[in-house]
Amino acid sequence: MPEVILPPPLPSYDGPHQPGITDPVWPGEAPADVDSDLYKIQYAGQLERQRHLHIVTADVTVRTRTELLALLESLTRSTRHQMLKTPPSRDRRGYDQPVVSRRVTITVGFGATLFTTVKGDDRFGLAGKKPASLKVMPHSEGDDSKFRPRDQAADLIILIASDDVYVNEYIFGLFYYGKVHPGICVKQVERGYARPDSREPSGFEDGISNPRANPPDYHMWRAVYVHKGDPEPAWCVGGSYLGYRKIRRRLARFFELPMKDREAIFGVHRQTGERIDTSPHTAHAQKMNLKRPAPDLFYQLDDSRRFLRRPYFFNDGLDANGDEVRGLHHLSFARDLVTQYEWPVMMWAMNRDFPKKNTGLDALYETGGASNIGGGYYFMPPAPQSEKEHFGSLVQ
Repeated sequence: MPEVILPPPLPSYDGPHQPGITDPVWPGEAPADVDSDLYKIQYAGQLERQRHLHIVTADVTVRTRTELLALLESLTRSTRHQMLKTPPSRDRRGYDQPVVSRRVTITVGFGATLFTTVKGDDRFGLAGKKPASLKVMPHSEGDDSKFRPRDQAADLIILIASDDVYVNEYIFGLFYYGKVHPGICVKQVERGYARPDSREPSGFEDGISNPRANPPDYHMWRAVYVHKGDPEPAWCVGGSYLGYRKIRRRLARFFELPMKDREAIFGVHRQTGERIDTSPHTAHAQKMNLKRPAPDLFYQLDDSRRFLRRPYFFNDGLDANGDEVRGLHHLSFARDLVTQYEWPVMMWAMNRDFPKKNTGLDALYETGGASNIGGGYYFMPPAPQSEKEHFGSLVQ
């Protein structure tokens, strides 16, 4: 069989959901000229993230609801223009391959403070429209002592992703210098990269248990997006919650451990990702990816608490003590923030008495050198469906 190279899937710019959440994604059906069995295992329905990510958090400085709507209209126009731009031919030299797409996505989310401030002020008269589960991220035992989620709460999060870091930098500059709208005040920017094999800095694959977008059930979309009939405001249908944590990995001691001890922390074999059923209850896989056949005491199956992981990795150099600062930006998308994301994190991973008393924290945090140094909760609204709509237009 001749060697076949599949071009990466492109983002979906015209669907009901914002690009950059469940796309780019490999189609569920294999192309005609590839090994269908191999394709099913390694590609079908899986995310194919862009290579680079910028995470921008910002506050809005406008004062009235009318001004906020104008800001959101400008934000919508600008993001769509940047995503649909054709790469200019002047970017390549005479013998370079032409670039069809840089796979740009700009995904916008609303923080709880856009609806009510941390002091409870209904700043734009939108408190009654706030997504049901949206709030400022609570403190977790896995948080670094210097991380205060309340201090990092922001009105907006903007996820800028593409296959070329300089494209991200250009788009970030438009936000930073007020070119998108002068009322968008950037608070912070984080940068991340994706490895093709999805292995995080310690060498283990992240996102093994991700739901896939395969027919006929399309588990990925069922798990990620708000549906009609969910206990949410009507404007939220088609949107998704984002739980974001910047997780630092202190790996010097971790790498000194024998491989069997490293695998015991994750609860999986490093090379294959297969679960090690003899791992302790504190192992990461056993804490965060339960597979019990019966519903729990709240009548929820463990499978219903799955969410979509979209990890990117970072290396921020050295801190003041000369220690490396690296780890992963853990972006988690879910249809229900509390049931799917917060419950597994707070009640399983960070619960010292789960699954039984005095079990301990998730080993990734207890002995694996992990700590949360940033993050927040956001709601990603559905994609505007016409040029007359903007992000959150149905909130009005």
